[in-house]
Amino acid sequence: MTINKLECVKLKLMRLSRKAIFFLPFLLFLTLGFLLRAQETLSGNFLFLLDQGRDMMAVKRIVFDHHLTLIGPNTSLQGVFQGPIWYYLLSIPTFLMNGDPWGSVILMLIISMSVMLVSFFWIKKLFGYKAAITTLFLLAISPQAVAAATFSWNPHPMWLILCLFIFSFYELNQGKKKFHLPVWILIALMSHFEIALGFFIFLSTVVYLLLFNRRVLKSKYFFFGIIFFIILLLPQIIFELRHNFLMISSFAKTLHGENQGLISNQEKSSYFVYTKGHFDNFQLNFDYAFFHEGVLEKIPLIFFLFILFSFLFGKKFKIFSANEHKFLSLNVKFIIILFILFIFYPFPIRYWFLTGLEIFYILITGLILSKLMLNRLSAAVLYLFFIANLIIFIPRIYNLHSKPDYGSTSKVKGKTNAIEYIYKDANGKPFNLLVFTPSVYTDPYDYLTFISSKNKYHYLPGTKKEGSFYLLIDPDYSKPWSYVGWLETVIKSGKIIYTKNLPGGFILQKRENI
Repeated sequence: MTINKLECVKLKLMRLSRKAIFFLPFLLFLTLGFLLRAQETLSGNFLFLLDQGRDMMAVKRIVFDHHLTLIGPNTSLQGVFQGPIWYYLLSIPTFLMNGDPWGSVILMLIISMSVMLVSFFWIKKLFGYKAAITTLFLLAISPQAVAAATFSWNPHPMWLILCLFIFSFYELNQGKKKFHLPVWILIALMSHFEIALGFFIFLSTVVYLLLFNRRVLKSKYFFFGIIFFIILLLPQIIFELRHNFLMISSFAKTLHGENQGLISNQEKSSYFVYTKGHFDNFQLNFDYAFFHEGVLEKIPLIFFLFILFSFLFGKKFKIFSANEHKFLSLNVKFIIILFILFIFYPFPIRYWFLTGLEIFYILITGLILSKLMLNRLSAAVLYLFFIANLIIFIPRIYNLHSKPDYGSTSKVKGKTNAIEYIYKDANGKPFNLLVFTPSVYTDPYDYLTFISSKNKYHYLPGTKKEGSFYLLIDPDYSKPWSYVGWLETVIKSGKIIYTKNLPGGFILQKRENI
């Protein structure tokens, strides 16, 4: 009996140790990723710039003014818009938070953490725990993945969409034809967040299937997928029908060589220069998928060489299983096709066009690095890589959360505090508010003023130079004379009561016109 009890205890301890080996690194890396991403969300002080203000004003029209929309944010191409799903997605936390833009950042954090969880569990299902935990670590510390969680911006959900696309596309090419449905649905969704990358992903998908897996195009699920694809594009299609094919016309003009706002006069150059710029942008996109500072500066180059070697010789040296090599080969070929198609784009690639593409490199590299665990020496090198990163990031996390950045005029707290100061200074009396910004557009301030009036003060100031009026100045310190010109040419009138410098760098001036 005693021997049997001892054996039972040993078995239980072994099971517990196996669970600990699974859960401890998982929880550690997941917590690491959360803490790196969550500072702005937890502090409630996040970037709230022109794009965020524009989006929240559009969401205001949906949630509070009850005006639905067929289009989303404008793109670099004049007359072309993203789809509206981004705005409807933002409407959910906006409604739940009674208009507080903090909800938009909570949404970004949820999406970013979802990328980590989806990647971990899907990789674990396909290739095992070692590949999954290595991928999770790379995602936790990826600079661009972290940045995508810290402020709301329509390209940021591309991380999750592309993550799901990669796994769905792999499953489709493994013969699971039902995955046509998520593949084409996800491609259609891309047009609602970053239409430029979505368009090239669509072309790359078609080219890949025609070159390497034409038979899956004969499946009935392909036609079902295309039907859902069209359904998700219906808002843009209806918009086109109602506006004389505005977007198609703009795109056609681009194909005929017209600028259509894609390039400034200062950027005009030769096709060769643009092509080199495409290569540089892809390289930067790859580099910033991975943390590479200090002693880890050469990490992107090392990882690129690992990918190249694995793609060319992985099968020959039997480094990977058949399915692992298929995953690696599929994604490398897909990126090559994508880059070749981008070469034909005769304008500069904006960095946000490639947002989320980093997930390709992270998933590939996670799989490759997991093979270092196959022998003790290479495993020790991988563990040293983990430890070096943890040594770097633990103090950073402490500083992030113990010494939060107020953020000058770029973050929401400075803007909100300035508006709060004005309301309190007015002391319940009617007033007007005019705002100067370097970009001229005042959407962030318009939205925050609207929310303050709706939820707290129940008074929305006017924008006239009458009675008591405040001038809130967000100065451009590279051109300090610009707001002076605004005061002298646009404002001109009114007796100056006071001028104050507010926290964050704002200048506030109170005037009166009797």
